[in-house]
Amino acid sequence: MIMKKLNYLLLLLSFFSFGQQESYYSMYRYNMNVINPAFAGAEGANTFSFISRQQWSSIDDAPSTLAFSYSSARKNNVGLGLSVVSDKVFIEQQTFAYIDFSYKLELNEGMELYLGLKGGGNFYNADPSGLASYSSISDPTKQQLSRFVPNVGAGAFLNAETFWLSFSIPRLFNVDRDKDQAIASKDRVHSYLAGGAYLPLTSNILFKPSVMLRKVSGLSATTDLTGMLSWKNTFDFGISYRTSSALSLMSLISLGTFDIGYAYEVPTESSLSQLNLKTHELVLRINLGAGESSTIETPASTDN
Repeated sequence: MIMKKLNYLLLLLSFFSFGQQESYYSMYRYNMNVINPAFAGAEGANTFSFISRQQWSSIDDAPSTLAFSYSSARKNNVGLGLSVVSDKVFIEQQTFAYIDFSYKLELNEGMELYLGLKGGGNFYNADPSGLASYSSISDPTKQQLSRFVPNVGAGAFLNAETFWLSFSIPRLFNVDRDKDQAIASKDRVHSYLAGGAYLPLTSNILFKPSVMLRKVSGLSATTDLTGMLSWKNTFDFGISYRTSSALSLMSLISLGTFDIGYAYEVPTESSLSQLNLKTHELVLRINLGAGESSTIETPASTDN
């Protein structure tokens, strides 16, 4: 009975919600150019990142997200990238595909400002035709909806030796997914403001606090508060709290070229905390070398 109620809830949210549409990530810091094109090329000559997020994994047809990004540092302070995010919620499937461009400005010694643009769109599909019907009358809302919705985004990233700041709007325009359809569905503008610091505690241990503020029209702002401890930039472990939403335990291990991370998330809302809803998030990063434009270094990394 609980699973049926949750499935109906997911259906209603898919059709009638004007709130959150873009995926949340507990380990957002390791896949930043999905939401901010200014990160393209900022972290390496050729960096690949993969995220698999299974939200409420014990529930059938619960939200599932796969994200891939690639960024490359090129000559003349230019960065290029590609980001693809596939979201599936119940009968709704959408794939965001964007090309990213960034340009680096040298502000002073040890500080750079990256400015980025993102262009692409959303391949959106919803198919309610398989839903059970309790009437012999044809339901006009049970029509398959398929659209490509173009959009553009922009972002900025300020990087220094001991801190970083990020601001981005991955999709600048409110656009209709379903023109001339009975279902009301829009892509809403989401804005992200984030920042973090690198605070050495000992010669081998680094504290990495960060915060992300996310705002979308129709919903109150959501804030992620994260604290990570890093040992020699080889093993990171920490905790993240999303206001009125979730608590996550996270870890990441660096194996030379490869970074492998995992986050375990549980809801903090009282209405959901008793339903044994668990979210699993896996991250794989591959960095094939540092390019000319790759200057992101933490204080601990320079000691090794």
